[in-house]
Amino acid sequence: MQESHARWTCGAALWIATAAGAPAAPIPEFAELARFDGDVVVRVQPRGEADLRLIEQLSDDPWTCSPSAAGSVDYRIARDQIATLVLHGVPFRVVIENVQTLLDAELASRQQPFDDRAYFDNYADYNGVSNYVNSLVAAYPGFVTRISLGSSVDGRDIFAMRVTSPVPPIGGVRKPVVVLNSLQHAREWITVTSNLYMTTALLNGYASDPTAKSILDEYELVIVPISNPDGYVHTWTNNRLWRKNRRVTSATTRGIDLNRNWSVGWGLSSGSSGSLSSDVYRGPSPFSEPETQALSNYMLGVPKVVAHIDIHSYSQLILRTWGYQYANPPGLASINRIGNAMKNSIAAATGATYTYGGSEILYLASGTAPDWVFGTLGAFSVTAELRDTGANGFVLPTSFIIPTGEDVLAMVKSMIQKLCRADFTKDNIVDDADFVQFAASYDSFITNSGDLTGDGTTDDADFVLFAGAYDQFLCP
Repeated sequence: MQESHARWTCGAALWIATAAGAPAAPIPEFAELARFDGDVVVRVQPRGEADLRLIEQLSDDPWTCSPSAAGSVDYRIARDQIATLVLHGVPFRVVIENVQTLLDAELASRQQPFDDRAYFDNYADYNGVSNYVNSLVAAYPGFVTRISLGSSVDGRDIFAMRVTSPVPPIGGVRKPVVVLNSLQHAREWITVTSNLYMTTALLNGYASDPTAKSILDEYELVIVPISNPDGYVHTWTNNRLWRKNRRVTSATTRGIDLNRNWSVGWGLSSGSSGSLSSDVYRGPSPFSEPETQALSNYMLGVPKVVAHIDIHSYSQLILRTWGYQYANPPGLASINRIGNAMKNSIAAATGATYTYGGSEILYLASGTAPDWVFGTLGAFSVTAELRDTGANGFVLPTSFIIPTGEDVLAMVKSMIQKLCRADFTKDNIVDDADFVQFAASYDSFITNSGDLTGDGTTDDADFVLFAGAYDQFLCP
């Protein structure tokens, strides 16, 4: 007996047909880096269910989270499978002519000697990223502290940085925290370098850039460069296009999609899969993986997380919550104000065009980090899908490292500047309705719902900050 299950997932409208009890393909053991000779990436515009079934038979590797308005998705397929698309009249175009050519060029660049090379001239492996974090700690004493959030499936450290200036927090406990994590998906290398570039730029700019100074004086940034250490190592040693973590899920399958393993929206067939072999396999339960446990537990232990970006590639999108459903989140006006400002700041800084929106421009994705941060912590949270729009996909040439880092720097600056934390009603003004909510928190004291200083309580220091915002009335 066979069962067919329709899945709408981030990156593609996937039709997964599974035969009950059918064995999955064996896990390949690579003696060297996997090769993808003859593979291309096609941008397909499915006309309906039949096209979805066909493309899923040809490919198990969707590459994009694409705007549904365009109706297109990117897949890696063998070149000789193009004839099948043509035969069935499926609308498509080739966006990458030869995947292996991109991989060969990237590998050649990685093998060049690093003498006299600046860090952001190339990508770095797990140890290289760890060493760079240590160099920032040494170069910026009092500003950067290395911490460990936990360990991966294979026991690798999930390291992070606490980045803030020596200016003491108002209230004396801890500044409000902004969390910026990258590389939940192992093949998205540009996310690591962009996160580190943004961090370095803020530190370098502290003495000369008033915006960088105000951010580091008023907030603490927690930077998690590699959220999926085992998967990242695997992309350097075995399979450059690996996505998931390295959990053994059966005798023949590996990997859980960490960005389908968070609890809010977990388990929905719209936006994730229960199939062990799927690239969007959500795992057996929410937070089944030590990587998602480490990041979520850390954020739960912070007195006040006020904003978060989950950094991915590619497609040049800024995606608000909710990802798992089409319903609008509470406080949509405030969220849109910040999200649109992020998009516009990138265009002004680098000229790159990003699209901002929610599930109305994206196929549903359930069990994601931003939905959890927003739904559980109440913090502003978005997914950032970085460059490019498909010409290179995940194998972004090193010439994109600094421009994409500038994109992230612009979006982070704008997001933090536009936070209007005294606007409790999320209507983009600070008025009497917000005062009523603040006063209730102030009377309770121990609650952090009115906490503006980041110390986990609502007290006189918060009252001073609220009064200043109340006098300004309009959110920035």
